[in-house]
Amino acid sequence: MLGILLLLIFALFAALMFARVIPAIIAVPAMAVAVAILVGAPPSVILNDVIAAGAVKLAPAYVAVFAGAMLGRVMIQTRIAEEIIKRAAEYGGDRPMIVAAALMIVTAILFTSLTGLGAIIMVGSLVLPIMMSLGIPRRLAAVFFLMAFATGFVFNIALWRLYRELLQIAPDAPLPPEVARFAFGLCLITAVAVAIYVFIAAQRAPELRLWAVAAKEELLAREARKKRVPLIAFLTPFVPLVLYVGFGWRELPAFLAGALFGVLLTEPRVAVRTLSAAAVRGVEDGAPAAILMIGIGMLLNALTLPVVREALTPLVATVPLRSPVAYVLFFGLLSPLALYRGPLNPFGVGIGVYSIMFAAGALPPLALLAAIMSVVQVQNVCDPTNTQNVWVANYAGVRVEEITRASLATMMLVCLCGLVLGALMFL
Repeated sequence: MLGILLLLIFALFAALMFARVIPAIIAVPAMAVAVAILVGAPPSVILNDVIAAGAVKLAPAYVAVFAGAMLGRVMIQTRIAEEIIKRAAEYGGDRPMIVAAALMIVTAILFTSLTGLGAIIMVGSLVLPIMMSLGIPRRLAAVFFLMAFATGFVFNIALWRLYRELLQIAPDAPLPPEVARFAFGLCLITAVAVAIYVFIAAQRAPELRLWAVAAKEELLAREARKKRVPLIAFLTPFVPLVLYVGFGWRELPAFLAGALFGVLLTEPRVAVRTLSAAAVRGVEDGAPAAILMIGIGMLLNALTLPVVREALTPLVATVPLRSPVAYVLFFGLLSPLALYRGPLNPFGVGIGVYSIMFAAGALPPLALLAAIMSVVQVQNVCDPTNTQNVWVANYAGVRVEEITRASLATMMLVCLCGLVLGALMFL
C-alpha cells in the first residue's frame, strides 16, 4: 500500500509539472519532502538527511556545471566560438547543405564544452542566420541546429558528472572506460542518424543547392573586418575532453585548463579580467541547472530512505528490465515520456523514476546510465519545454511543437540504437 501511495505522489507532481503549474526546480524538492513525510520520517531526518544533506549531495556535479559554463563564457568573450563558426561557413562553399553540414559539425564540437542557455543563444545567433540566409527553411534550420547540439552534448563532461553522482559510478575515481566507449558509440549513432536526416532533407528540397548566398557573404565580409583568432585556439573545446577522458583529470581542473588555454592564446594581456568575468557569468549561466541539482539531491536522499526502498523494490522488480529485449523496448518505445518534463526526463520528474530504479537495483548502474543517455537524446532535441527549444523556435520564427514533430521519429531511432548498444555492453 505504501508503495502505491508513493507512486501517486510521483504521479501528482508529474501532472503538476506537465501542466506547468509548478516548475521542476520547486516540484522536485517538494516531492522529496512529501515522500519523507509520507513514510513517517521524523523532522530531524527530513531537515538533516533529506534537505540539508541532499542539497549538497550532488555538489561535484554543479561545480562541474559552473566550471563548464565558465569555459563557455571564455570561448564567447574571446570570440573563439564565433571564429570557428565563421571559418566553417567560409570554407563550406556556395552550396547551402554543405555549409549547413559544416556548421552542424562545428556546433556539435562546441557543445562538448559549452553549457547553458547563454551558449545556445550565442552559437544559435551566429549559425541560424547563416543557414536561413542560404534558403534553408526556418523549421529545418532549427532542427539542424538542435540535432547538432545534441550530438556534441553526448560528450558534455559536466553532464557526465551528474550521471556518475546519481548512479554512484566511481564518482571519486577517473572516468570508467566503459562510459567513454558507450558515449563514443552513442555519438556515432546520433551523427549517422543526423547525417541521414540532412541527406533526406536535401533530396526532398533539391532547390536548396541553387539558392544565392549573398546574405552569407555579406555577413562573413562584415565579420572578416574583426581581428582573427589564432587557429590553435580552435582546439580549446577539446582540451577538457582530452584531459578528462585521456588523462583521468577531474572535471574542474580540466575545464579550468581549457579556459586558461583559450584565454592565453587570444587575450593574454587581459587574462585575469577575462577569466574573472567568465567566472561570474558562468555562475549565472549554470545557476538554473545547479538549483535543479540541489532538488535532485534531496529527492535522491528521500528515495534511498530504508522505508521507501523497501516499499518500492517489489513494484520495480515486477518490470523485467534485465532482459535485453525488454530493456530496449521499455526505454525506447517510452522515450517520448521524456518530453514535457515527463516520467523519463532526468531533468524533471524522471529523476524520481531513475532514482527508484537505482535504489531498487532494477538494472546494473552502467545499463541504467546507457538508458538515461539514450533517452536524453530524445529530450535534448524534441522537448518543447527545453529553454533551448523555446529560444531556437522563437529565433527561427516557428512554433516549438513543429520542431518536435519534425525530429521525434529520428531521435527515437537514435534512442533505440543507443539502447541496443547499451544492452550489448552492459546486460
